Amino acid sequence: MSSIDKEKLKDLLNRMPDAPGVYMMKNSRGKVIYVGKAKILKNRIRSYFQSKENLDRKTGFLVDSVDSIEYMATDNEIEALVLECNLIKEYKPKYNVRLKDDKKYPFLKLTRNEKYPRLVLTRTVQNDGSEYFGPYTDLTAVRKTLKLIQSIFPLRDCTGSRFRKNRNRECLNYQIGRCPGPCTGKIGQKEYLEIVDQISLFLKGKNITLKKLLEQRMLDLSKEKQYEEASLARDQLIAIDRVSKRQNAVEVSLVDEDYIAIADEGEESCGVVMRVREGKMLGLESFIISDTGNISSENLIASFSSLYYNSATDIPVNIYMQSEPADKKILEKWLTLKAGRRTSIRIPMRGYRVNLIRLAAKNAAMKLVASSSRKTSVVELLVEAKKTLGLKTTPFRIETFDISNIQGSDAVGSMVTFENGKPAKSGYRHFRIRNVEGSDDFSMMKEMLSRRLETLNTGQSRKPDLIIVDGGKGQLTAALTAMKETGITGIDLIGLAKRNEEIFIAGVSEKIVLPRKSAVLKLIQRTRDEAHRFAIEYHRKLRRKRIMHSALDDIEGIGEKRKLRLLMEFGSVSSIRKASIKELESVPGIGKGFAEKIYEYFQNEKK
Repeated sequence: MSSIDKEKLKDLLNRMPDAPGVYMMKNSRGKVIYVGKAKILKNRIRSYFQSKENLDRKTGFLVDSVDSIEYMATDNEIEALVLECNLIKEYKPKYNVRLKDDKKYPFLKLTRNEKYPRLVLTRTVQNDGSEYFGPYTDLTAVRKTLKLIQSIFPLRDCTGSRFRKNRNRECLNYQIGRCPGPCTGKIGQKEYLEIVDQISLFLKGKNITLKKLLEQRMLDLSKEKQYEEASLARDQLIAIDRVSKRQNAVEVSLVDEDYIAIADEGEESCGVVMRVREGKMLGLESFIISDTGNISSENLIASFSSLYYNSATDIPVNIYMQSEPADKKILEKWLTLKAGRRTSIRIPMRGYRVNLIRLAAKNAAMKLVASSSRKTSVVELLVEAKKTLGLKTTPFRIETFDISNIQGSDAVGSMVTFENGKPAKSGYRHFRIRNVEGSDDFSMMKEMLSRRLETLNTGQSRKPDLIIVDGGKGQLTAALTAMKETGITGIDLIGLAKRNEEIFIAGVSEKIVLPRKSAVLKLIQRTRDEAHRFAIEYHRKLRRKRIMHSALDDIEGIGEKRKLRLLMEFGSVSSIRKASIKELESVPGIGKGFAEKIYEYFQNEKK
């Protein structure tokens, strides 16, 4: 149960208003660990503090960590939504859905607050009168866009003291056609701002509107016999045509649209926003979202959309989503207010828009795989393992367990971790068996699994996708018992019996025998063999320690250094037993006093 005592909670609920708002849950150190919004604050907070059996595991961990709760009432749910987004960005709470690393994504900024605006790359959006475009996730693509715009639309890029009015001559950028020369009066403010407006249309994907403006400008300049300026407008038209041809045509529609889809795998997800403007696919932005294992699809897509559009500067008329988000009407009202016109959230059911959603979902899945630096061959193997073994999830993280003992002595267990098909040494663990006497491998396996699974209940470590135990039905049953007793669910569990390399799957009566050349079998064998090696290594270490302790550690004054000198001189404990006082005394650091002690100890041992 939470560290908030009942009286404190009761007092908090009595003081809470029956109104919408935002609440912040803090741990014992005063750190914000969760931010949420509510239609009625009192009811929402009360829902957390019910029987733990009714809560999912992640919410259970959250409630157990809560020490205090603060809240802010708002006039309506839309204000609560905006405040929630801002607080999540500020505090980066552990239990909230958030973009991975919560990094600041790049934007393109038109400095409209300056007399002669510039187009610059920035990671900070401010209420400074500038016009922002983004966020973008591919910095390389943004830099290329910036260079493309500079090649089509001349604009100054000098800042501060470098931009001086009435200077004697223009800079190099003017000479190569990259700047219209406002510093020397080569262009007036009105004409300069027309170029700025054209850049704005280009970045918004309004190429049809932009082309009409440039065509009219070219005609007007030709009529006025300003042929040099008209040729510039013509070159801009040609360049925009080239860009438009590279963009994928979707459907003849002048309505701006976004397509949002999410792919999830285990504890991580990827959200994709595909932007379509004037019937052309303008671009695709993808965002990795962390800690999403126990979040419903409607809450996940709602949270992702809120986070994205809280920063986004270009909100379309229609937003098509893979599935209906939670609080859809509130989200629509907020987007409408933010955009300054009606914005609708829709779920496509037929036609080309269904195909676009599928395309967005496919991209989300590919980006999710790429984000973890997983090689395609490894992904294919893990997907094959999922299919072959009938697993619930792709086993990107595998934990394999083995027991090592000789007639019950110095019994130990090992756990090795494989991530993306490769050993992850930071996930290796040794276990000394504490509560089992004799050679009961099944009970030892149960003890080891129970101790490991308890760390998942406390939230101290990451949950595996697949657990493999070395052994057949007996070890598998012991592992299943450990899972039931610790309350852990949702992890696939299999056993690998050594004799015939038979695979036993929890909940499946029939064993699986894979071909010897099967890549899936080889992966499982590799994890099992590594667990066996790790267990044997630890077992030998403990045996050596025990043997050395029984022989020398009981002699007062014999520490590690003296033990090493004796062993280096005589080669073994057996030879030390047979040595005379003179021979012992000759060892550096031993001396006559210790030599007599050692000799006397071994003489008494014989009696």
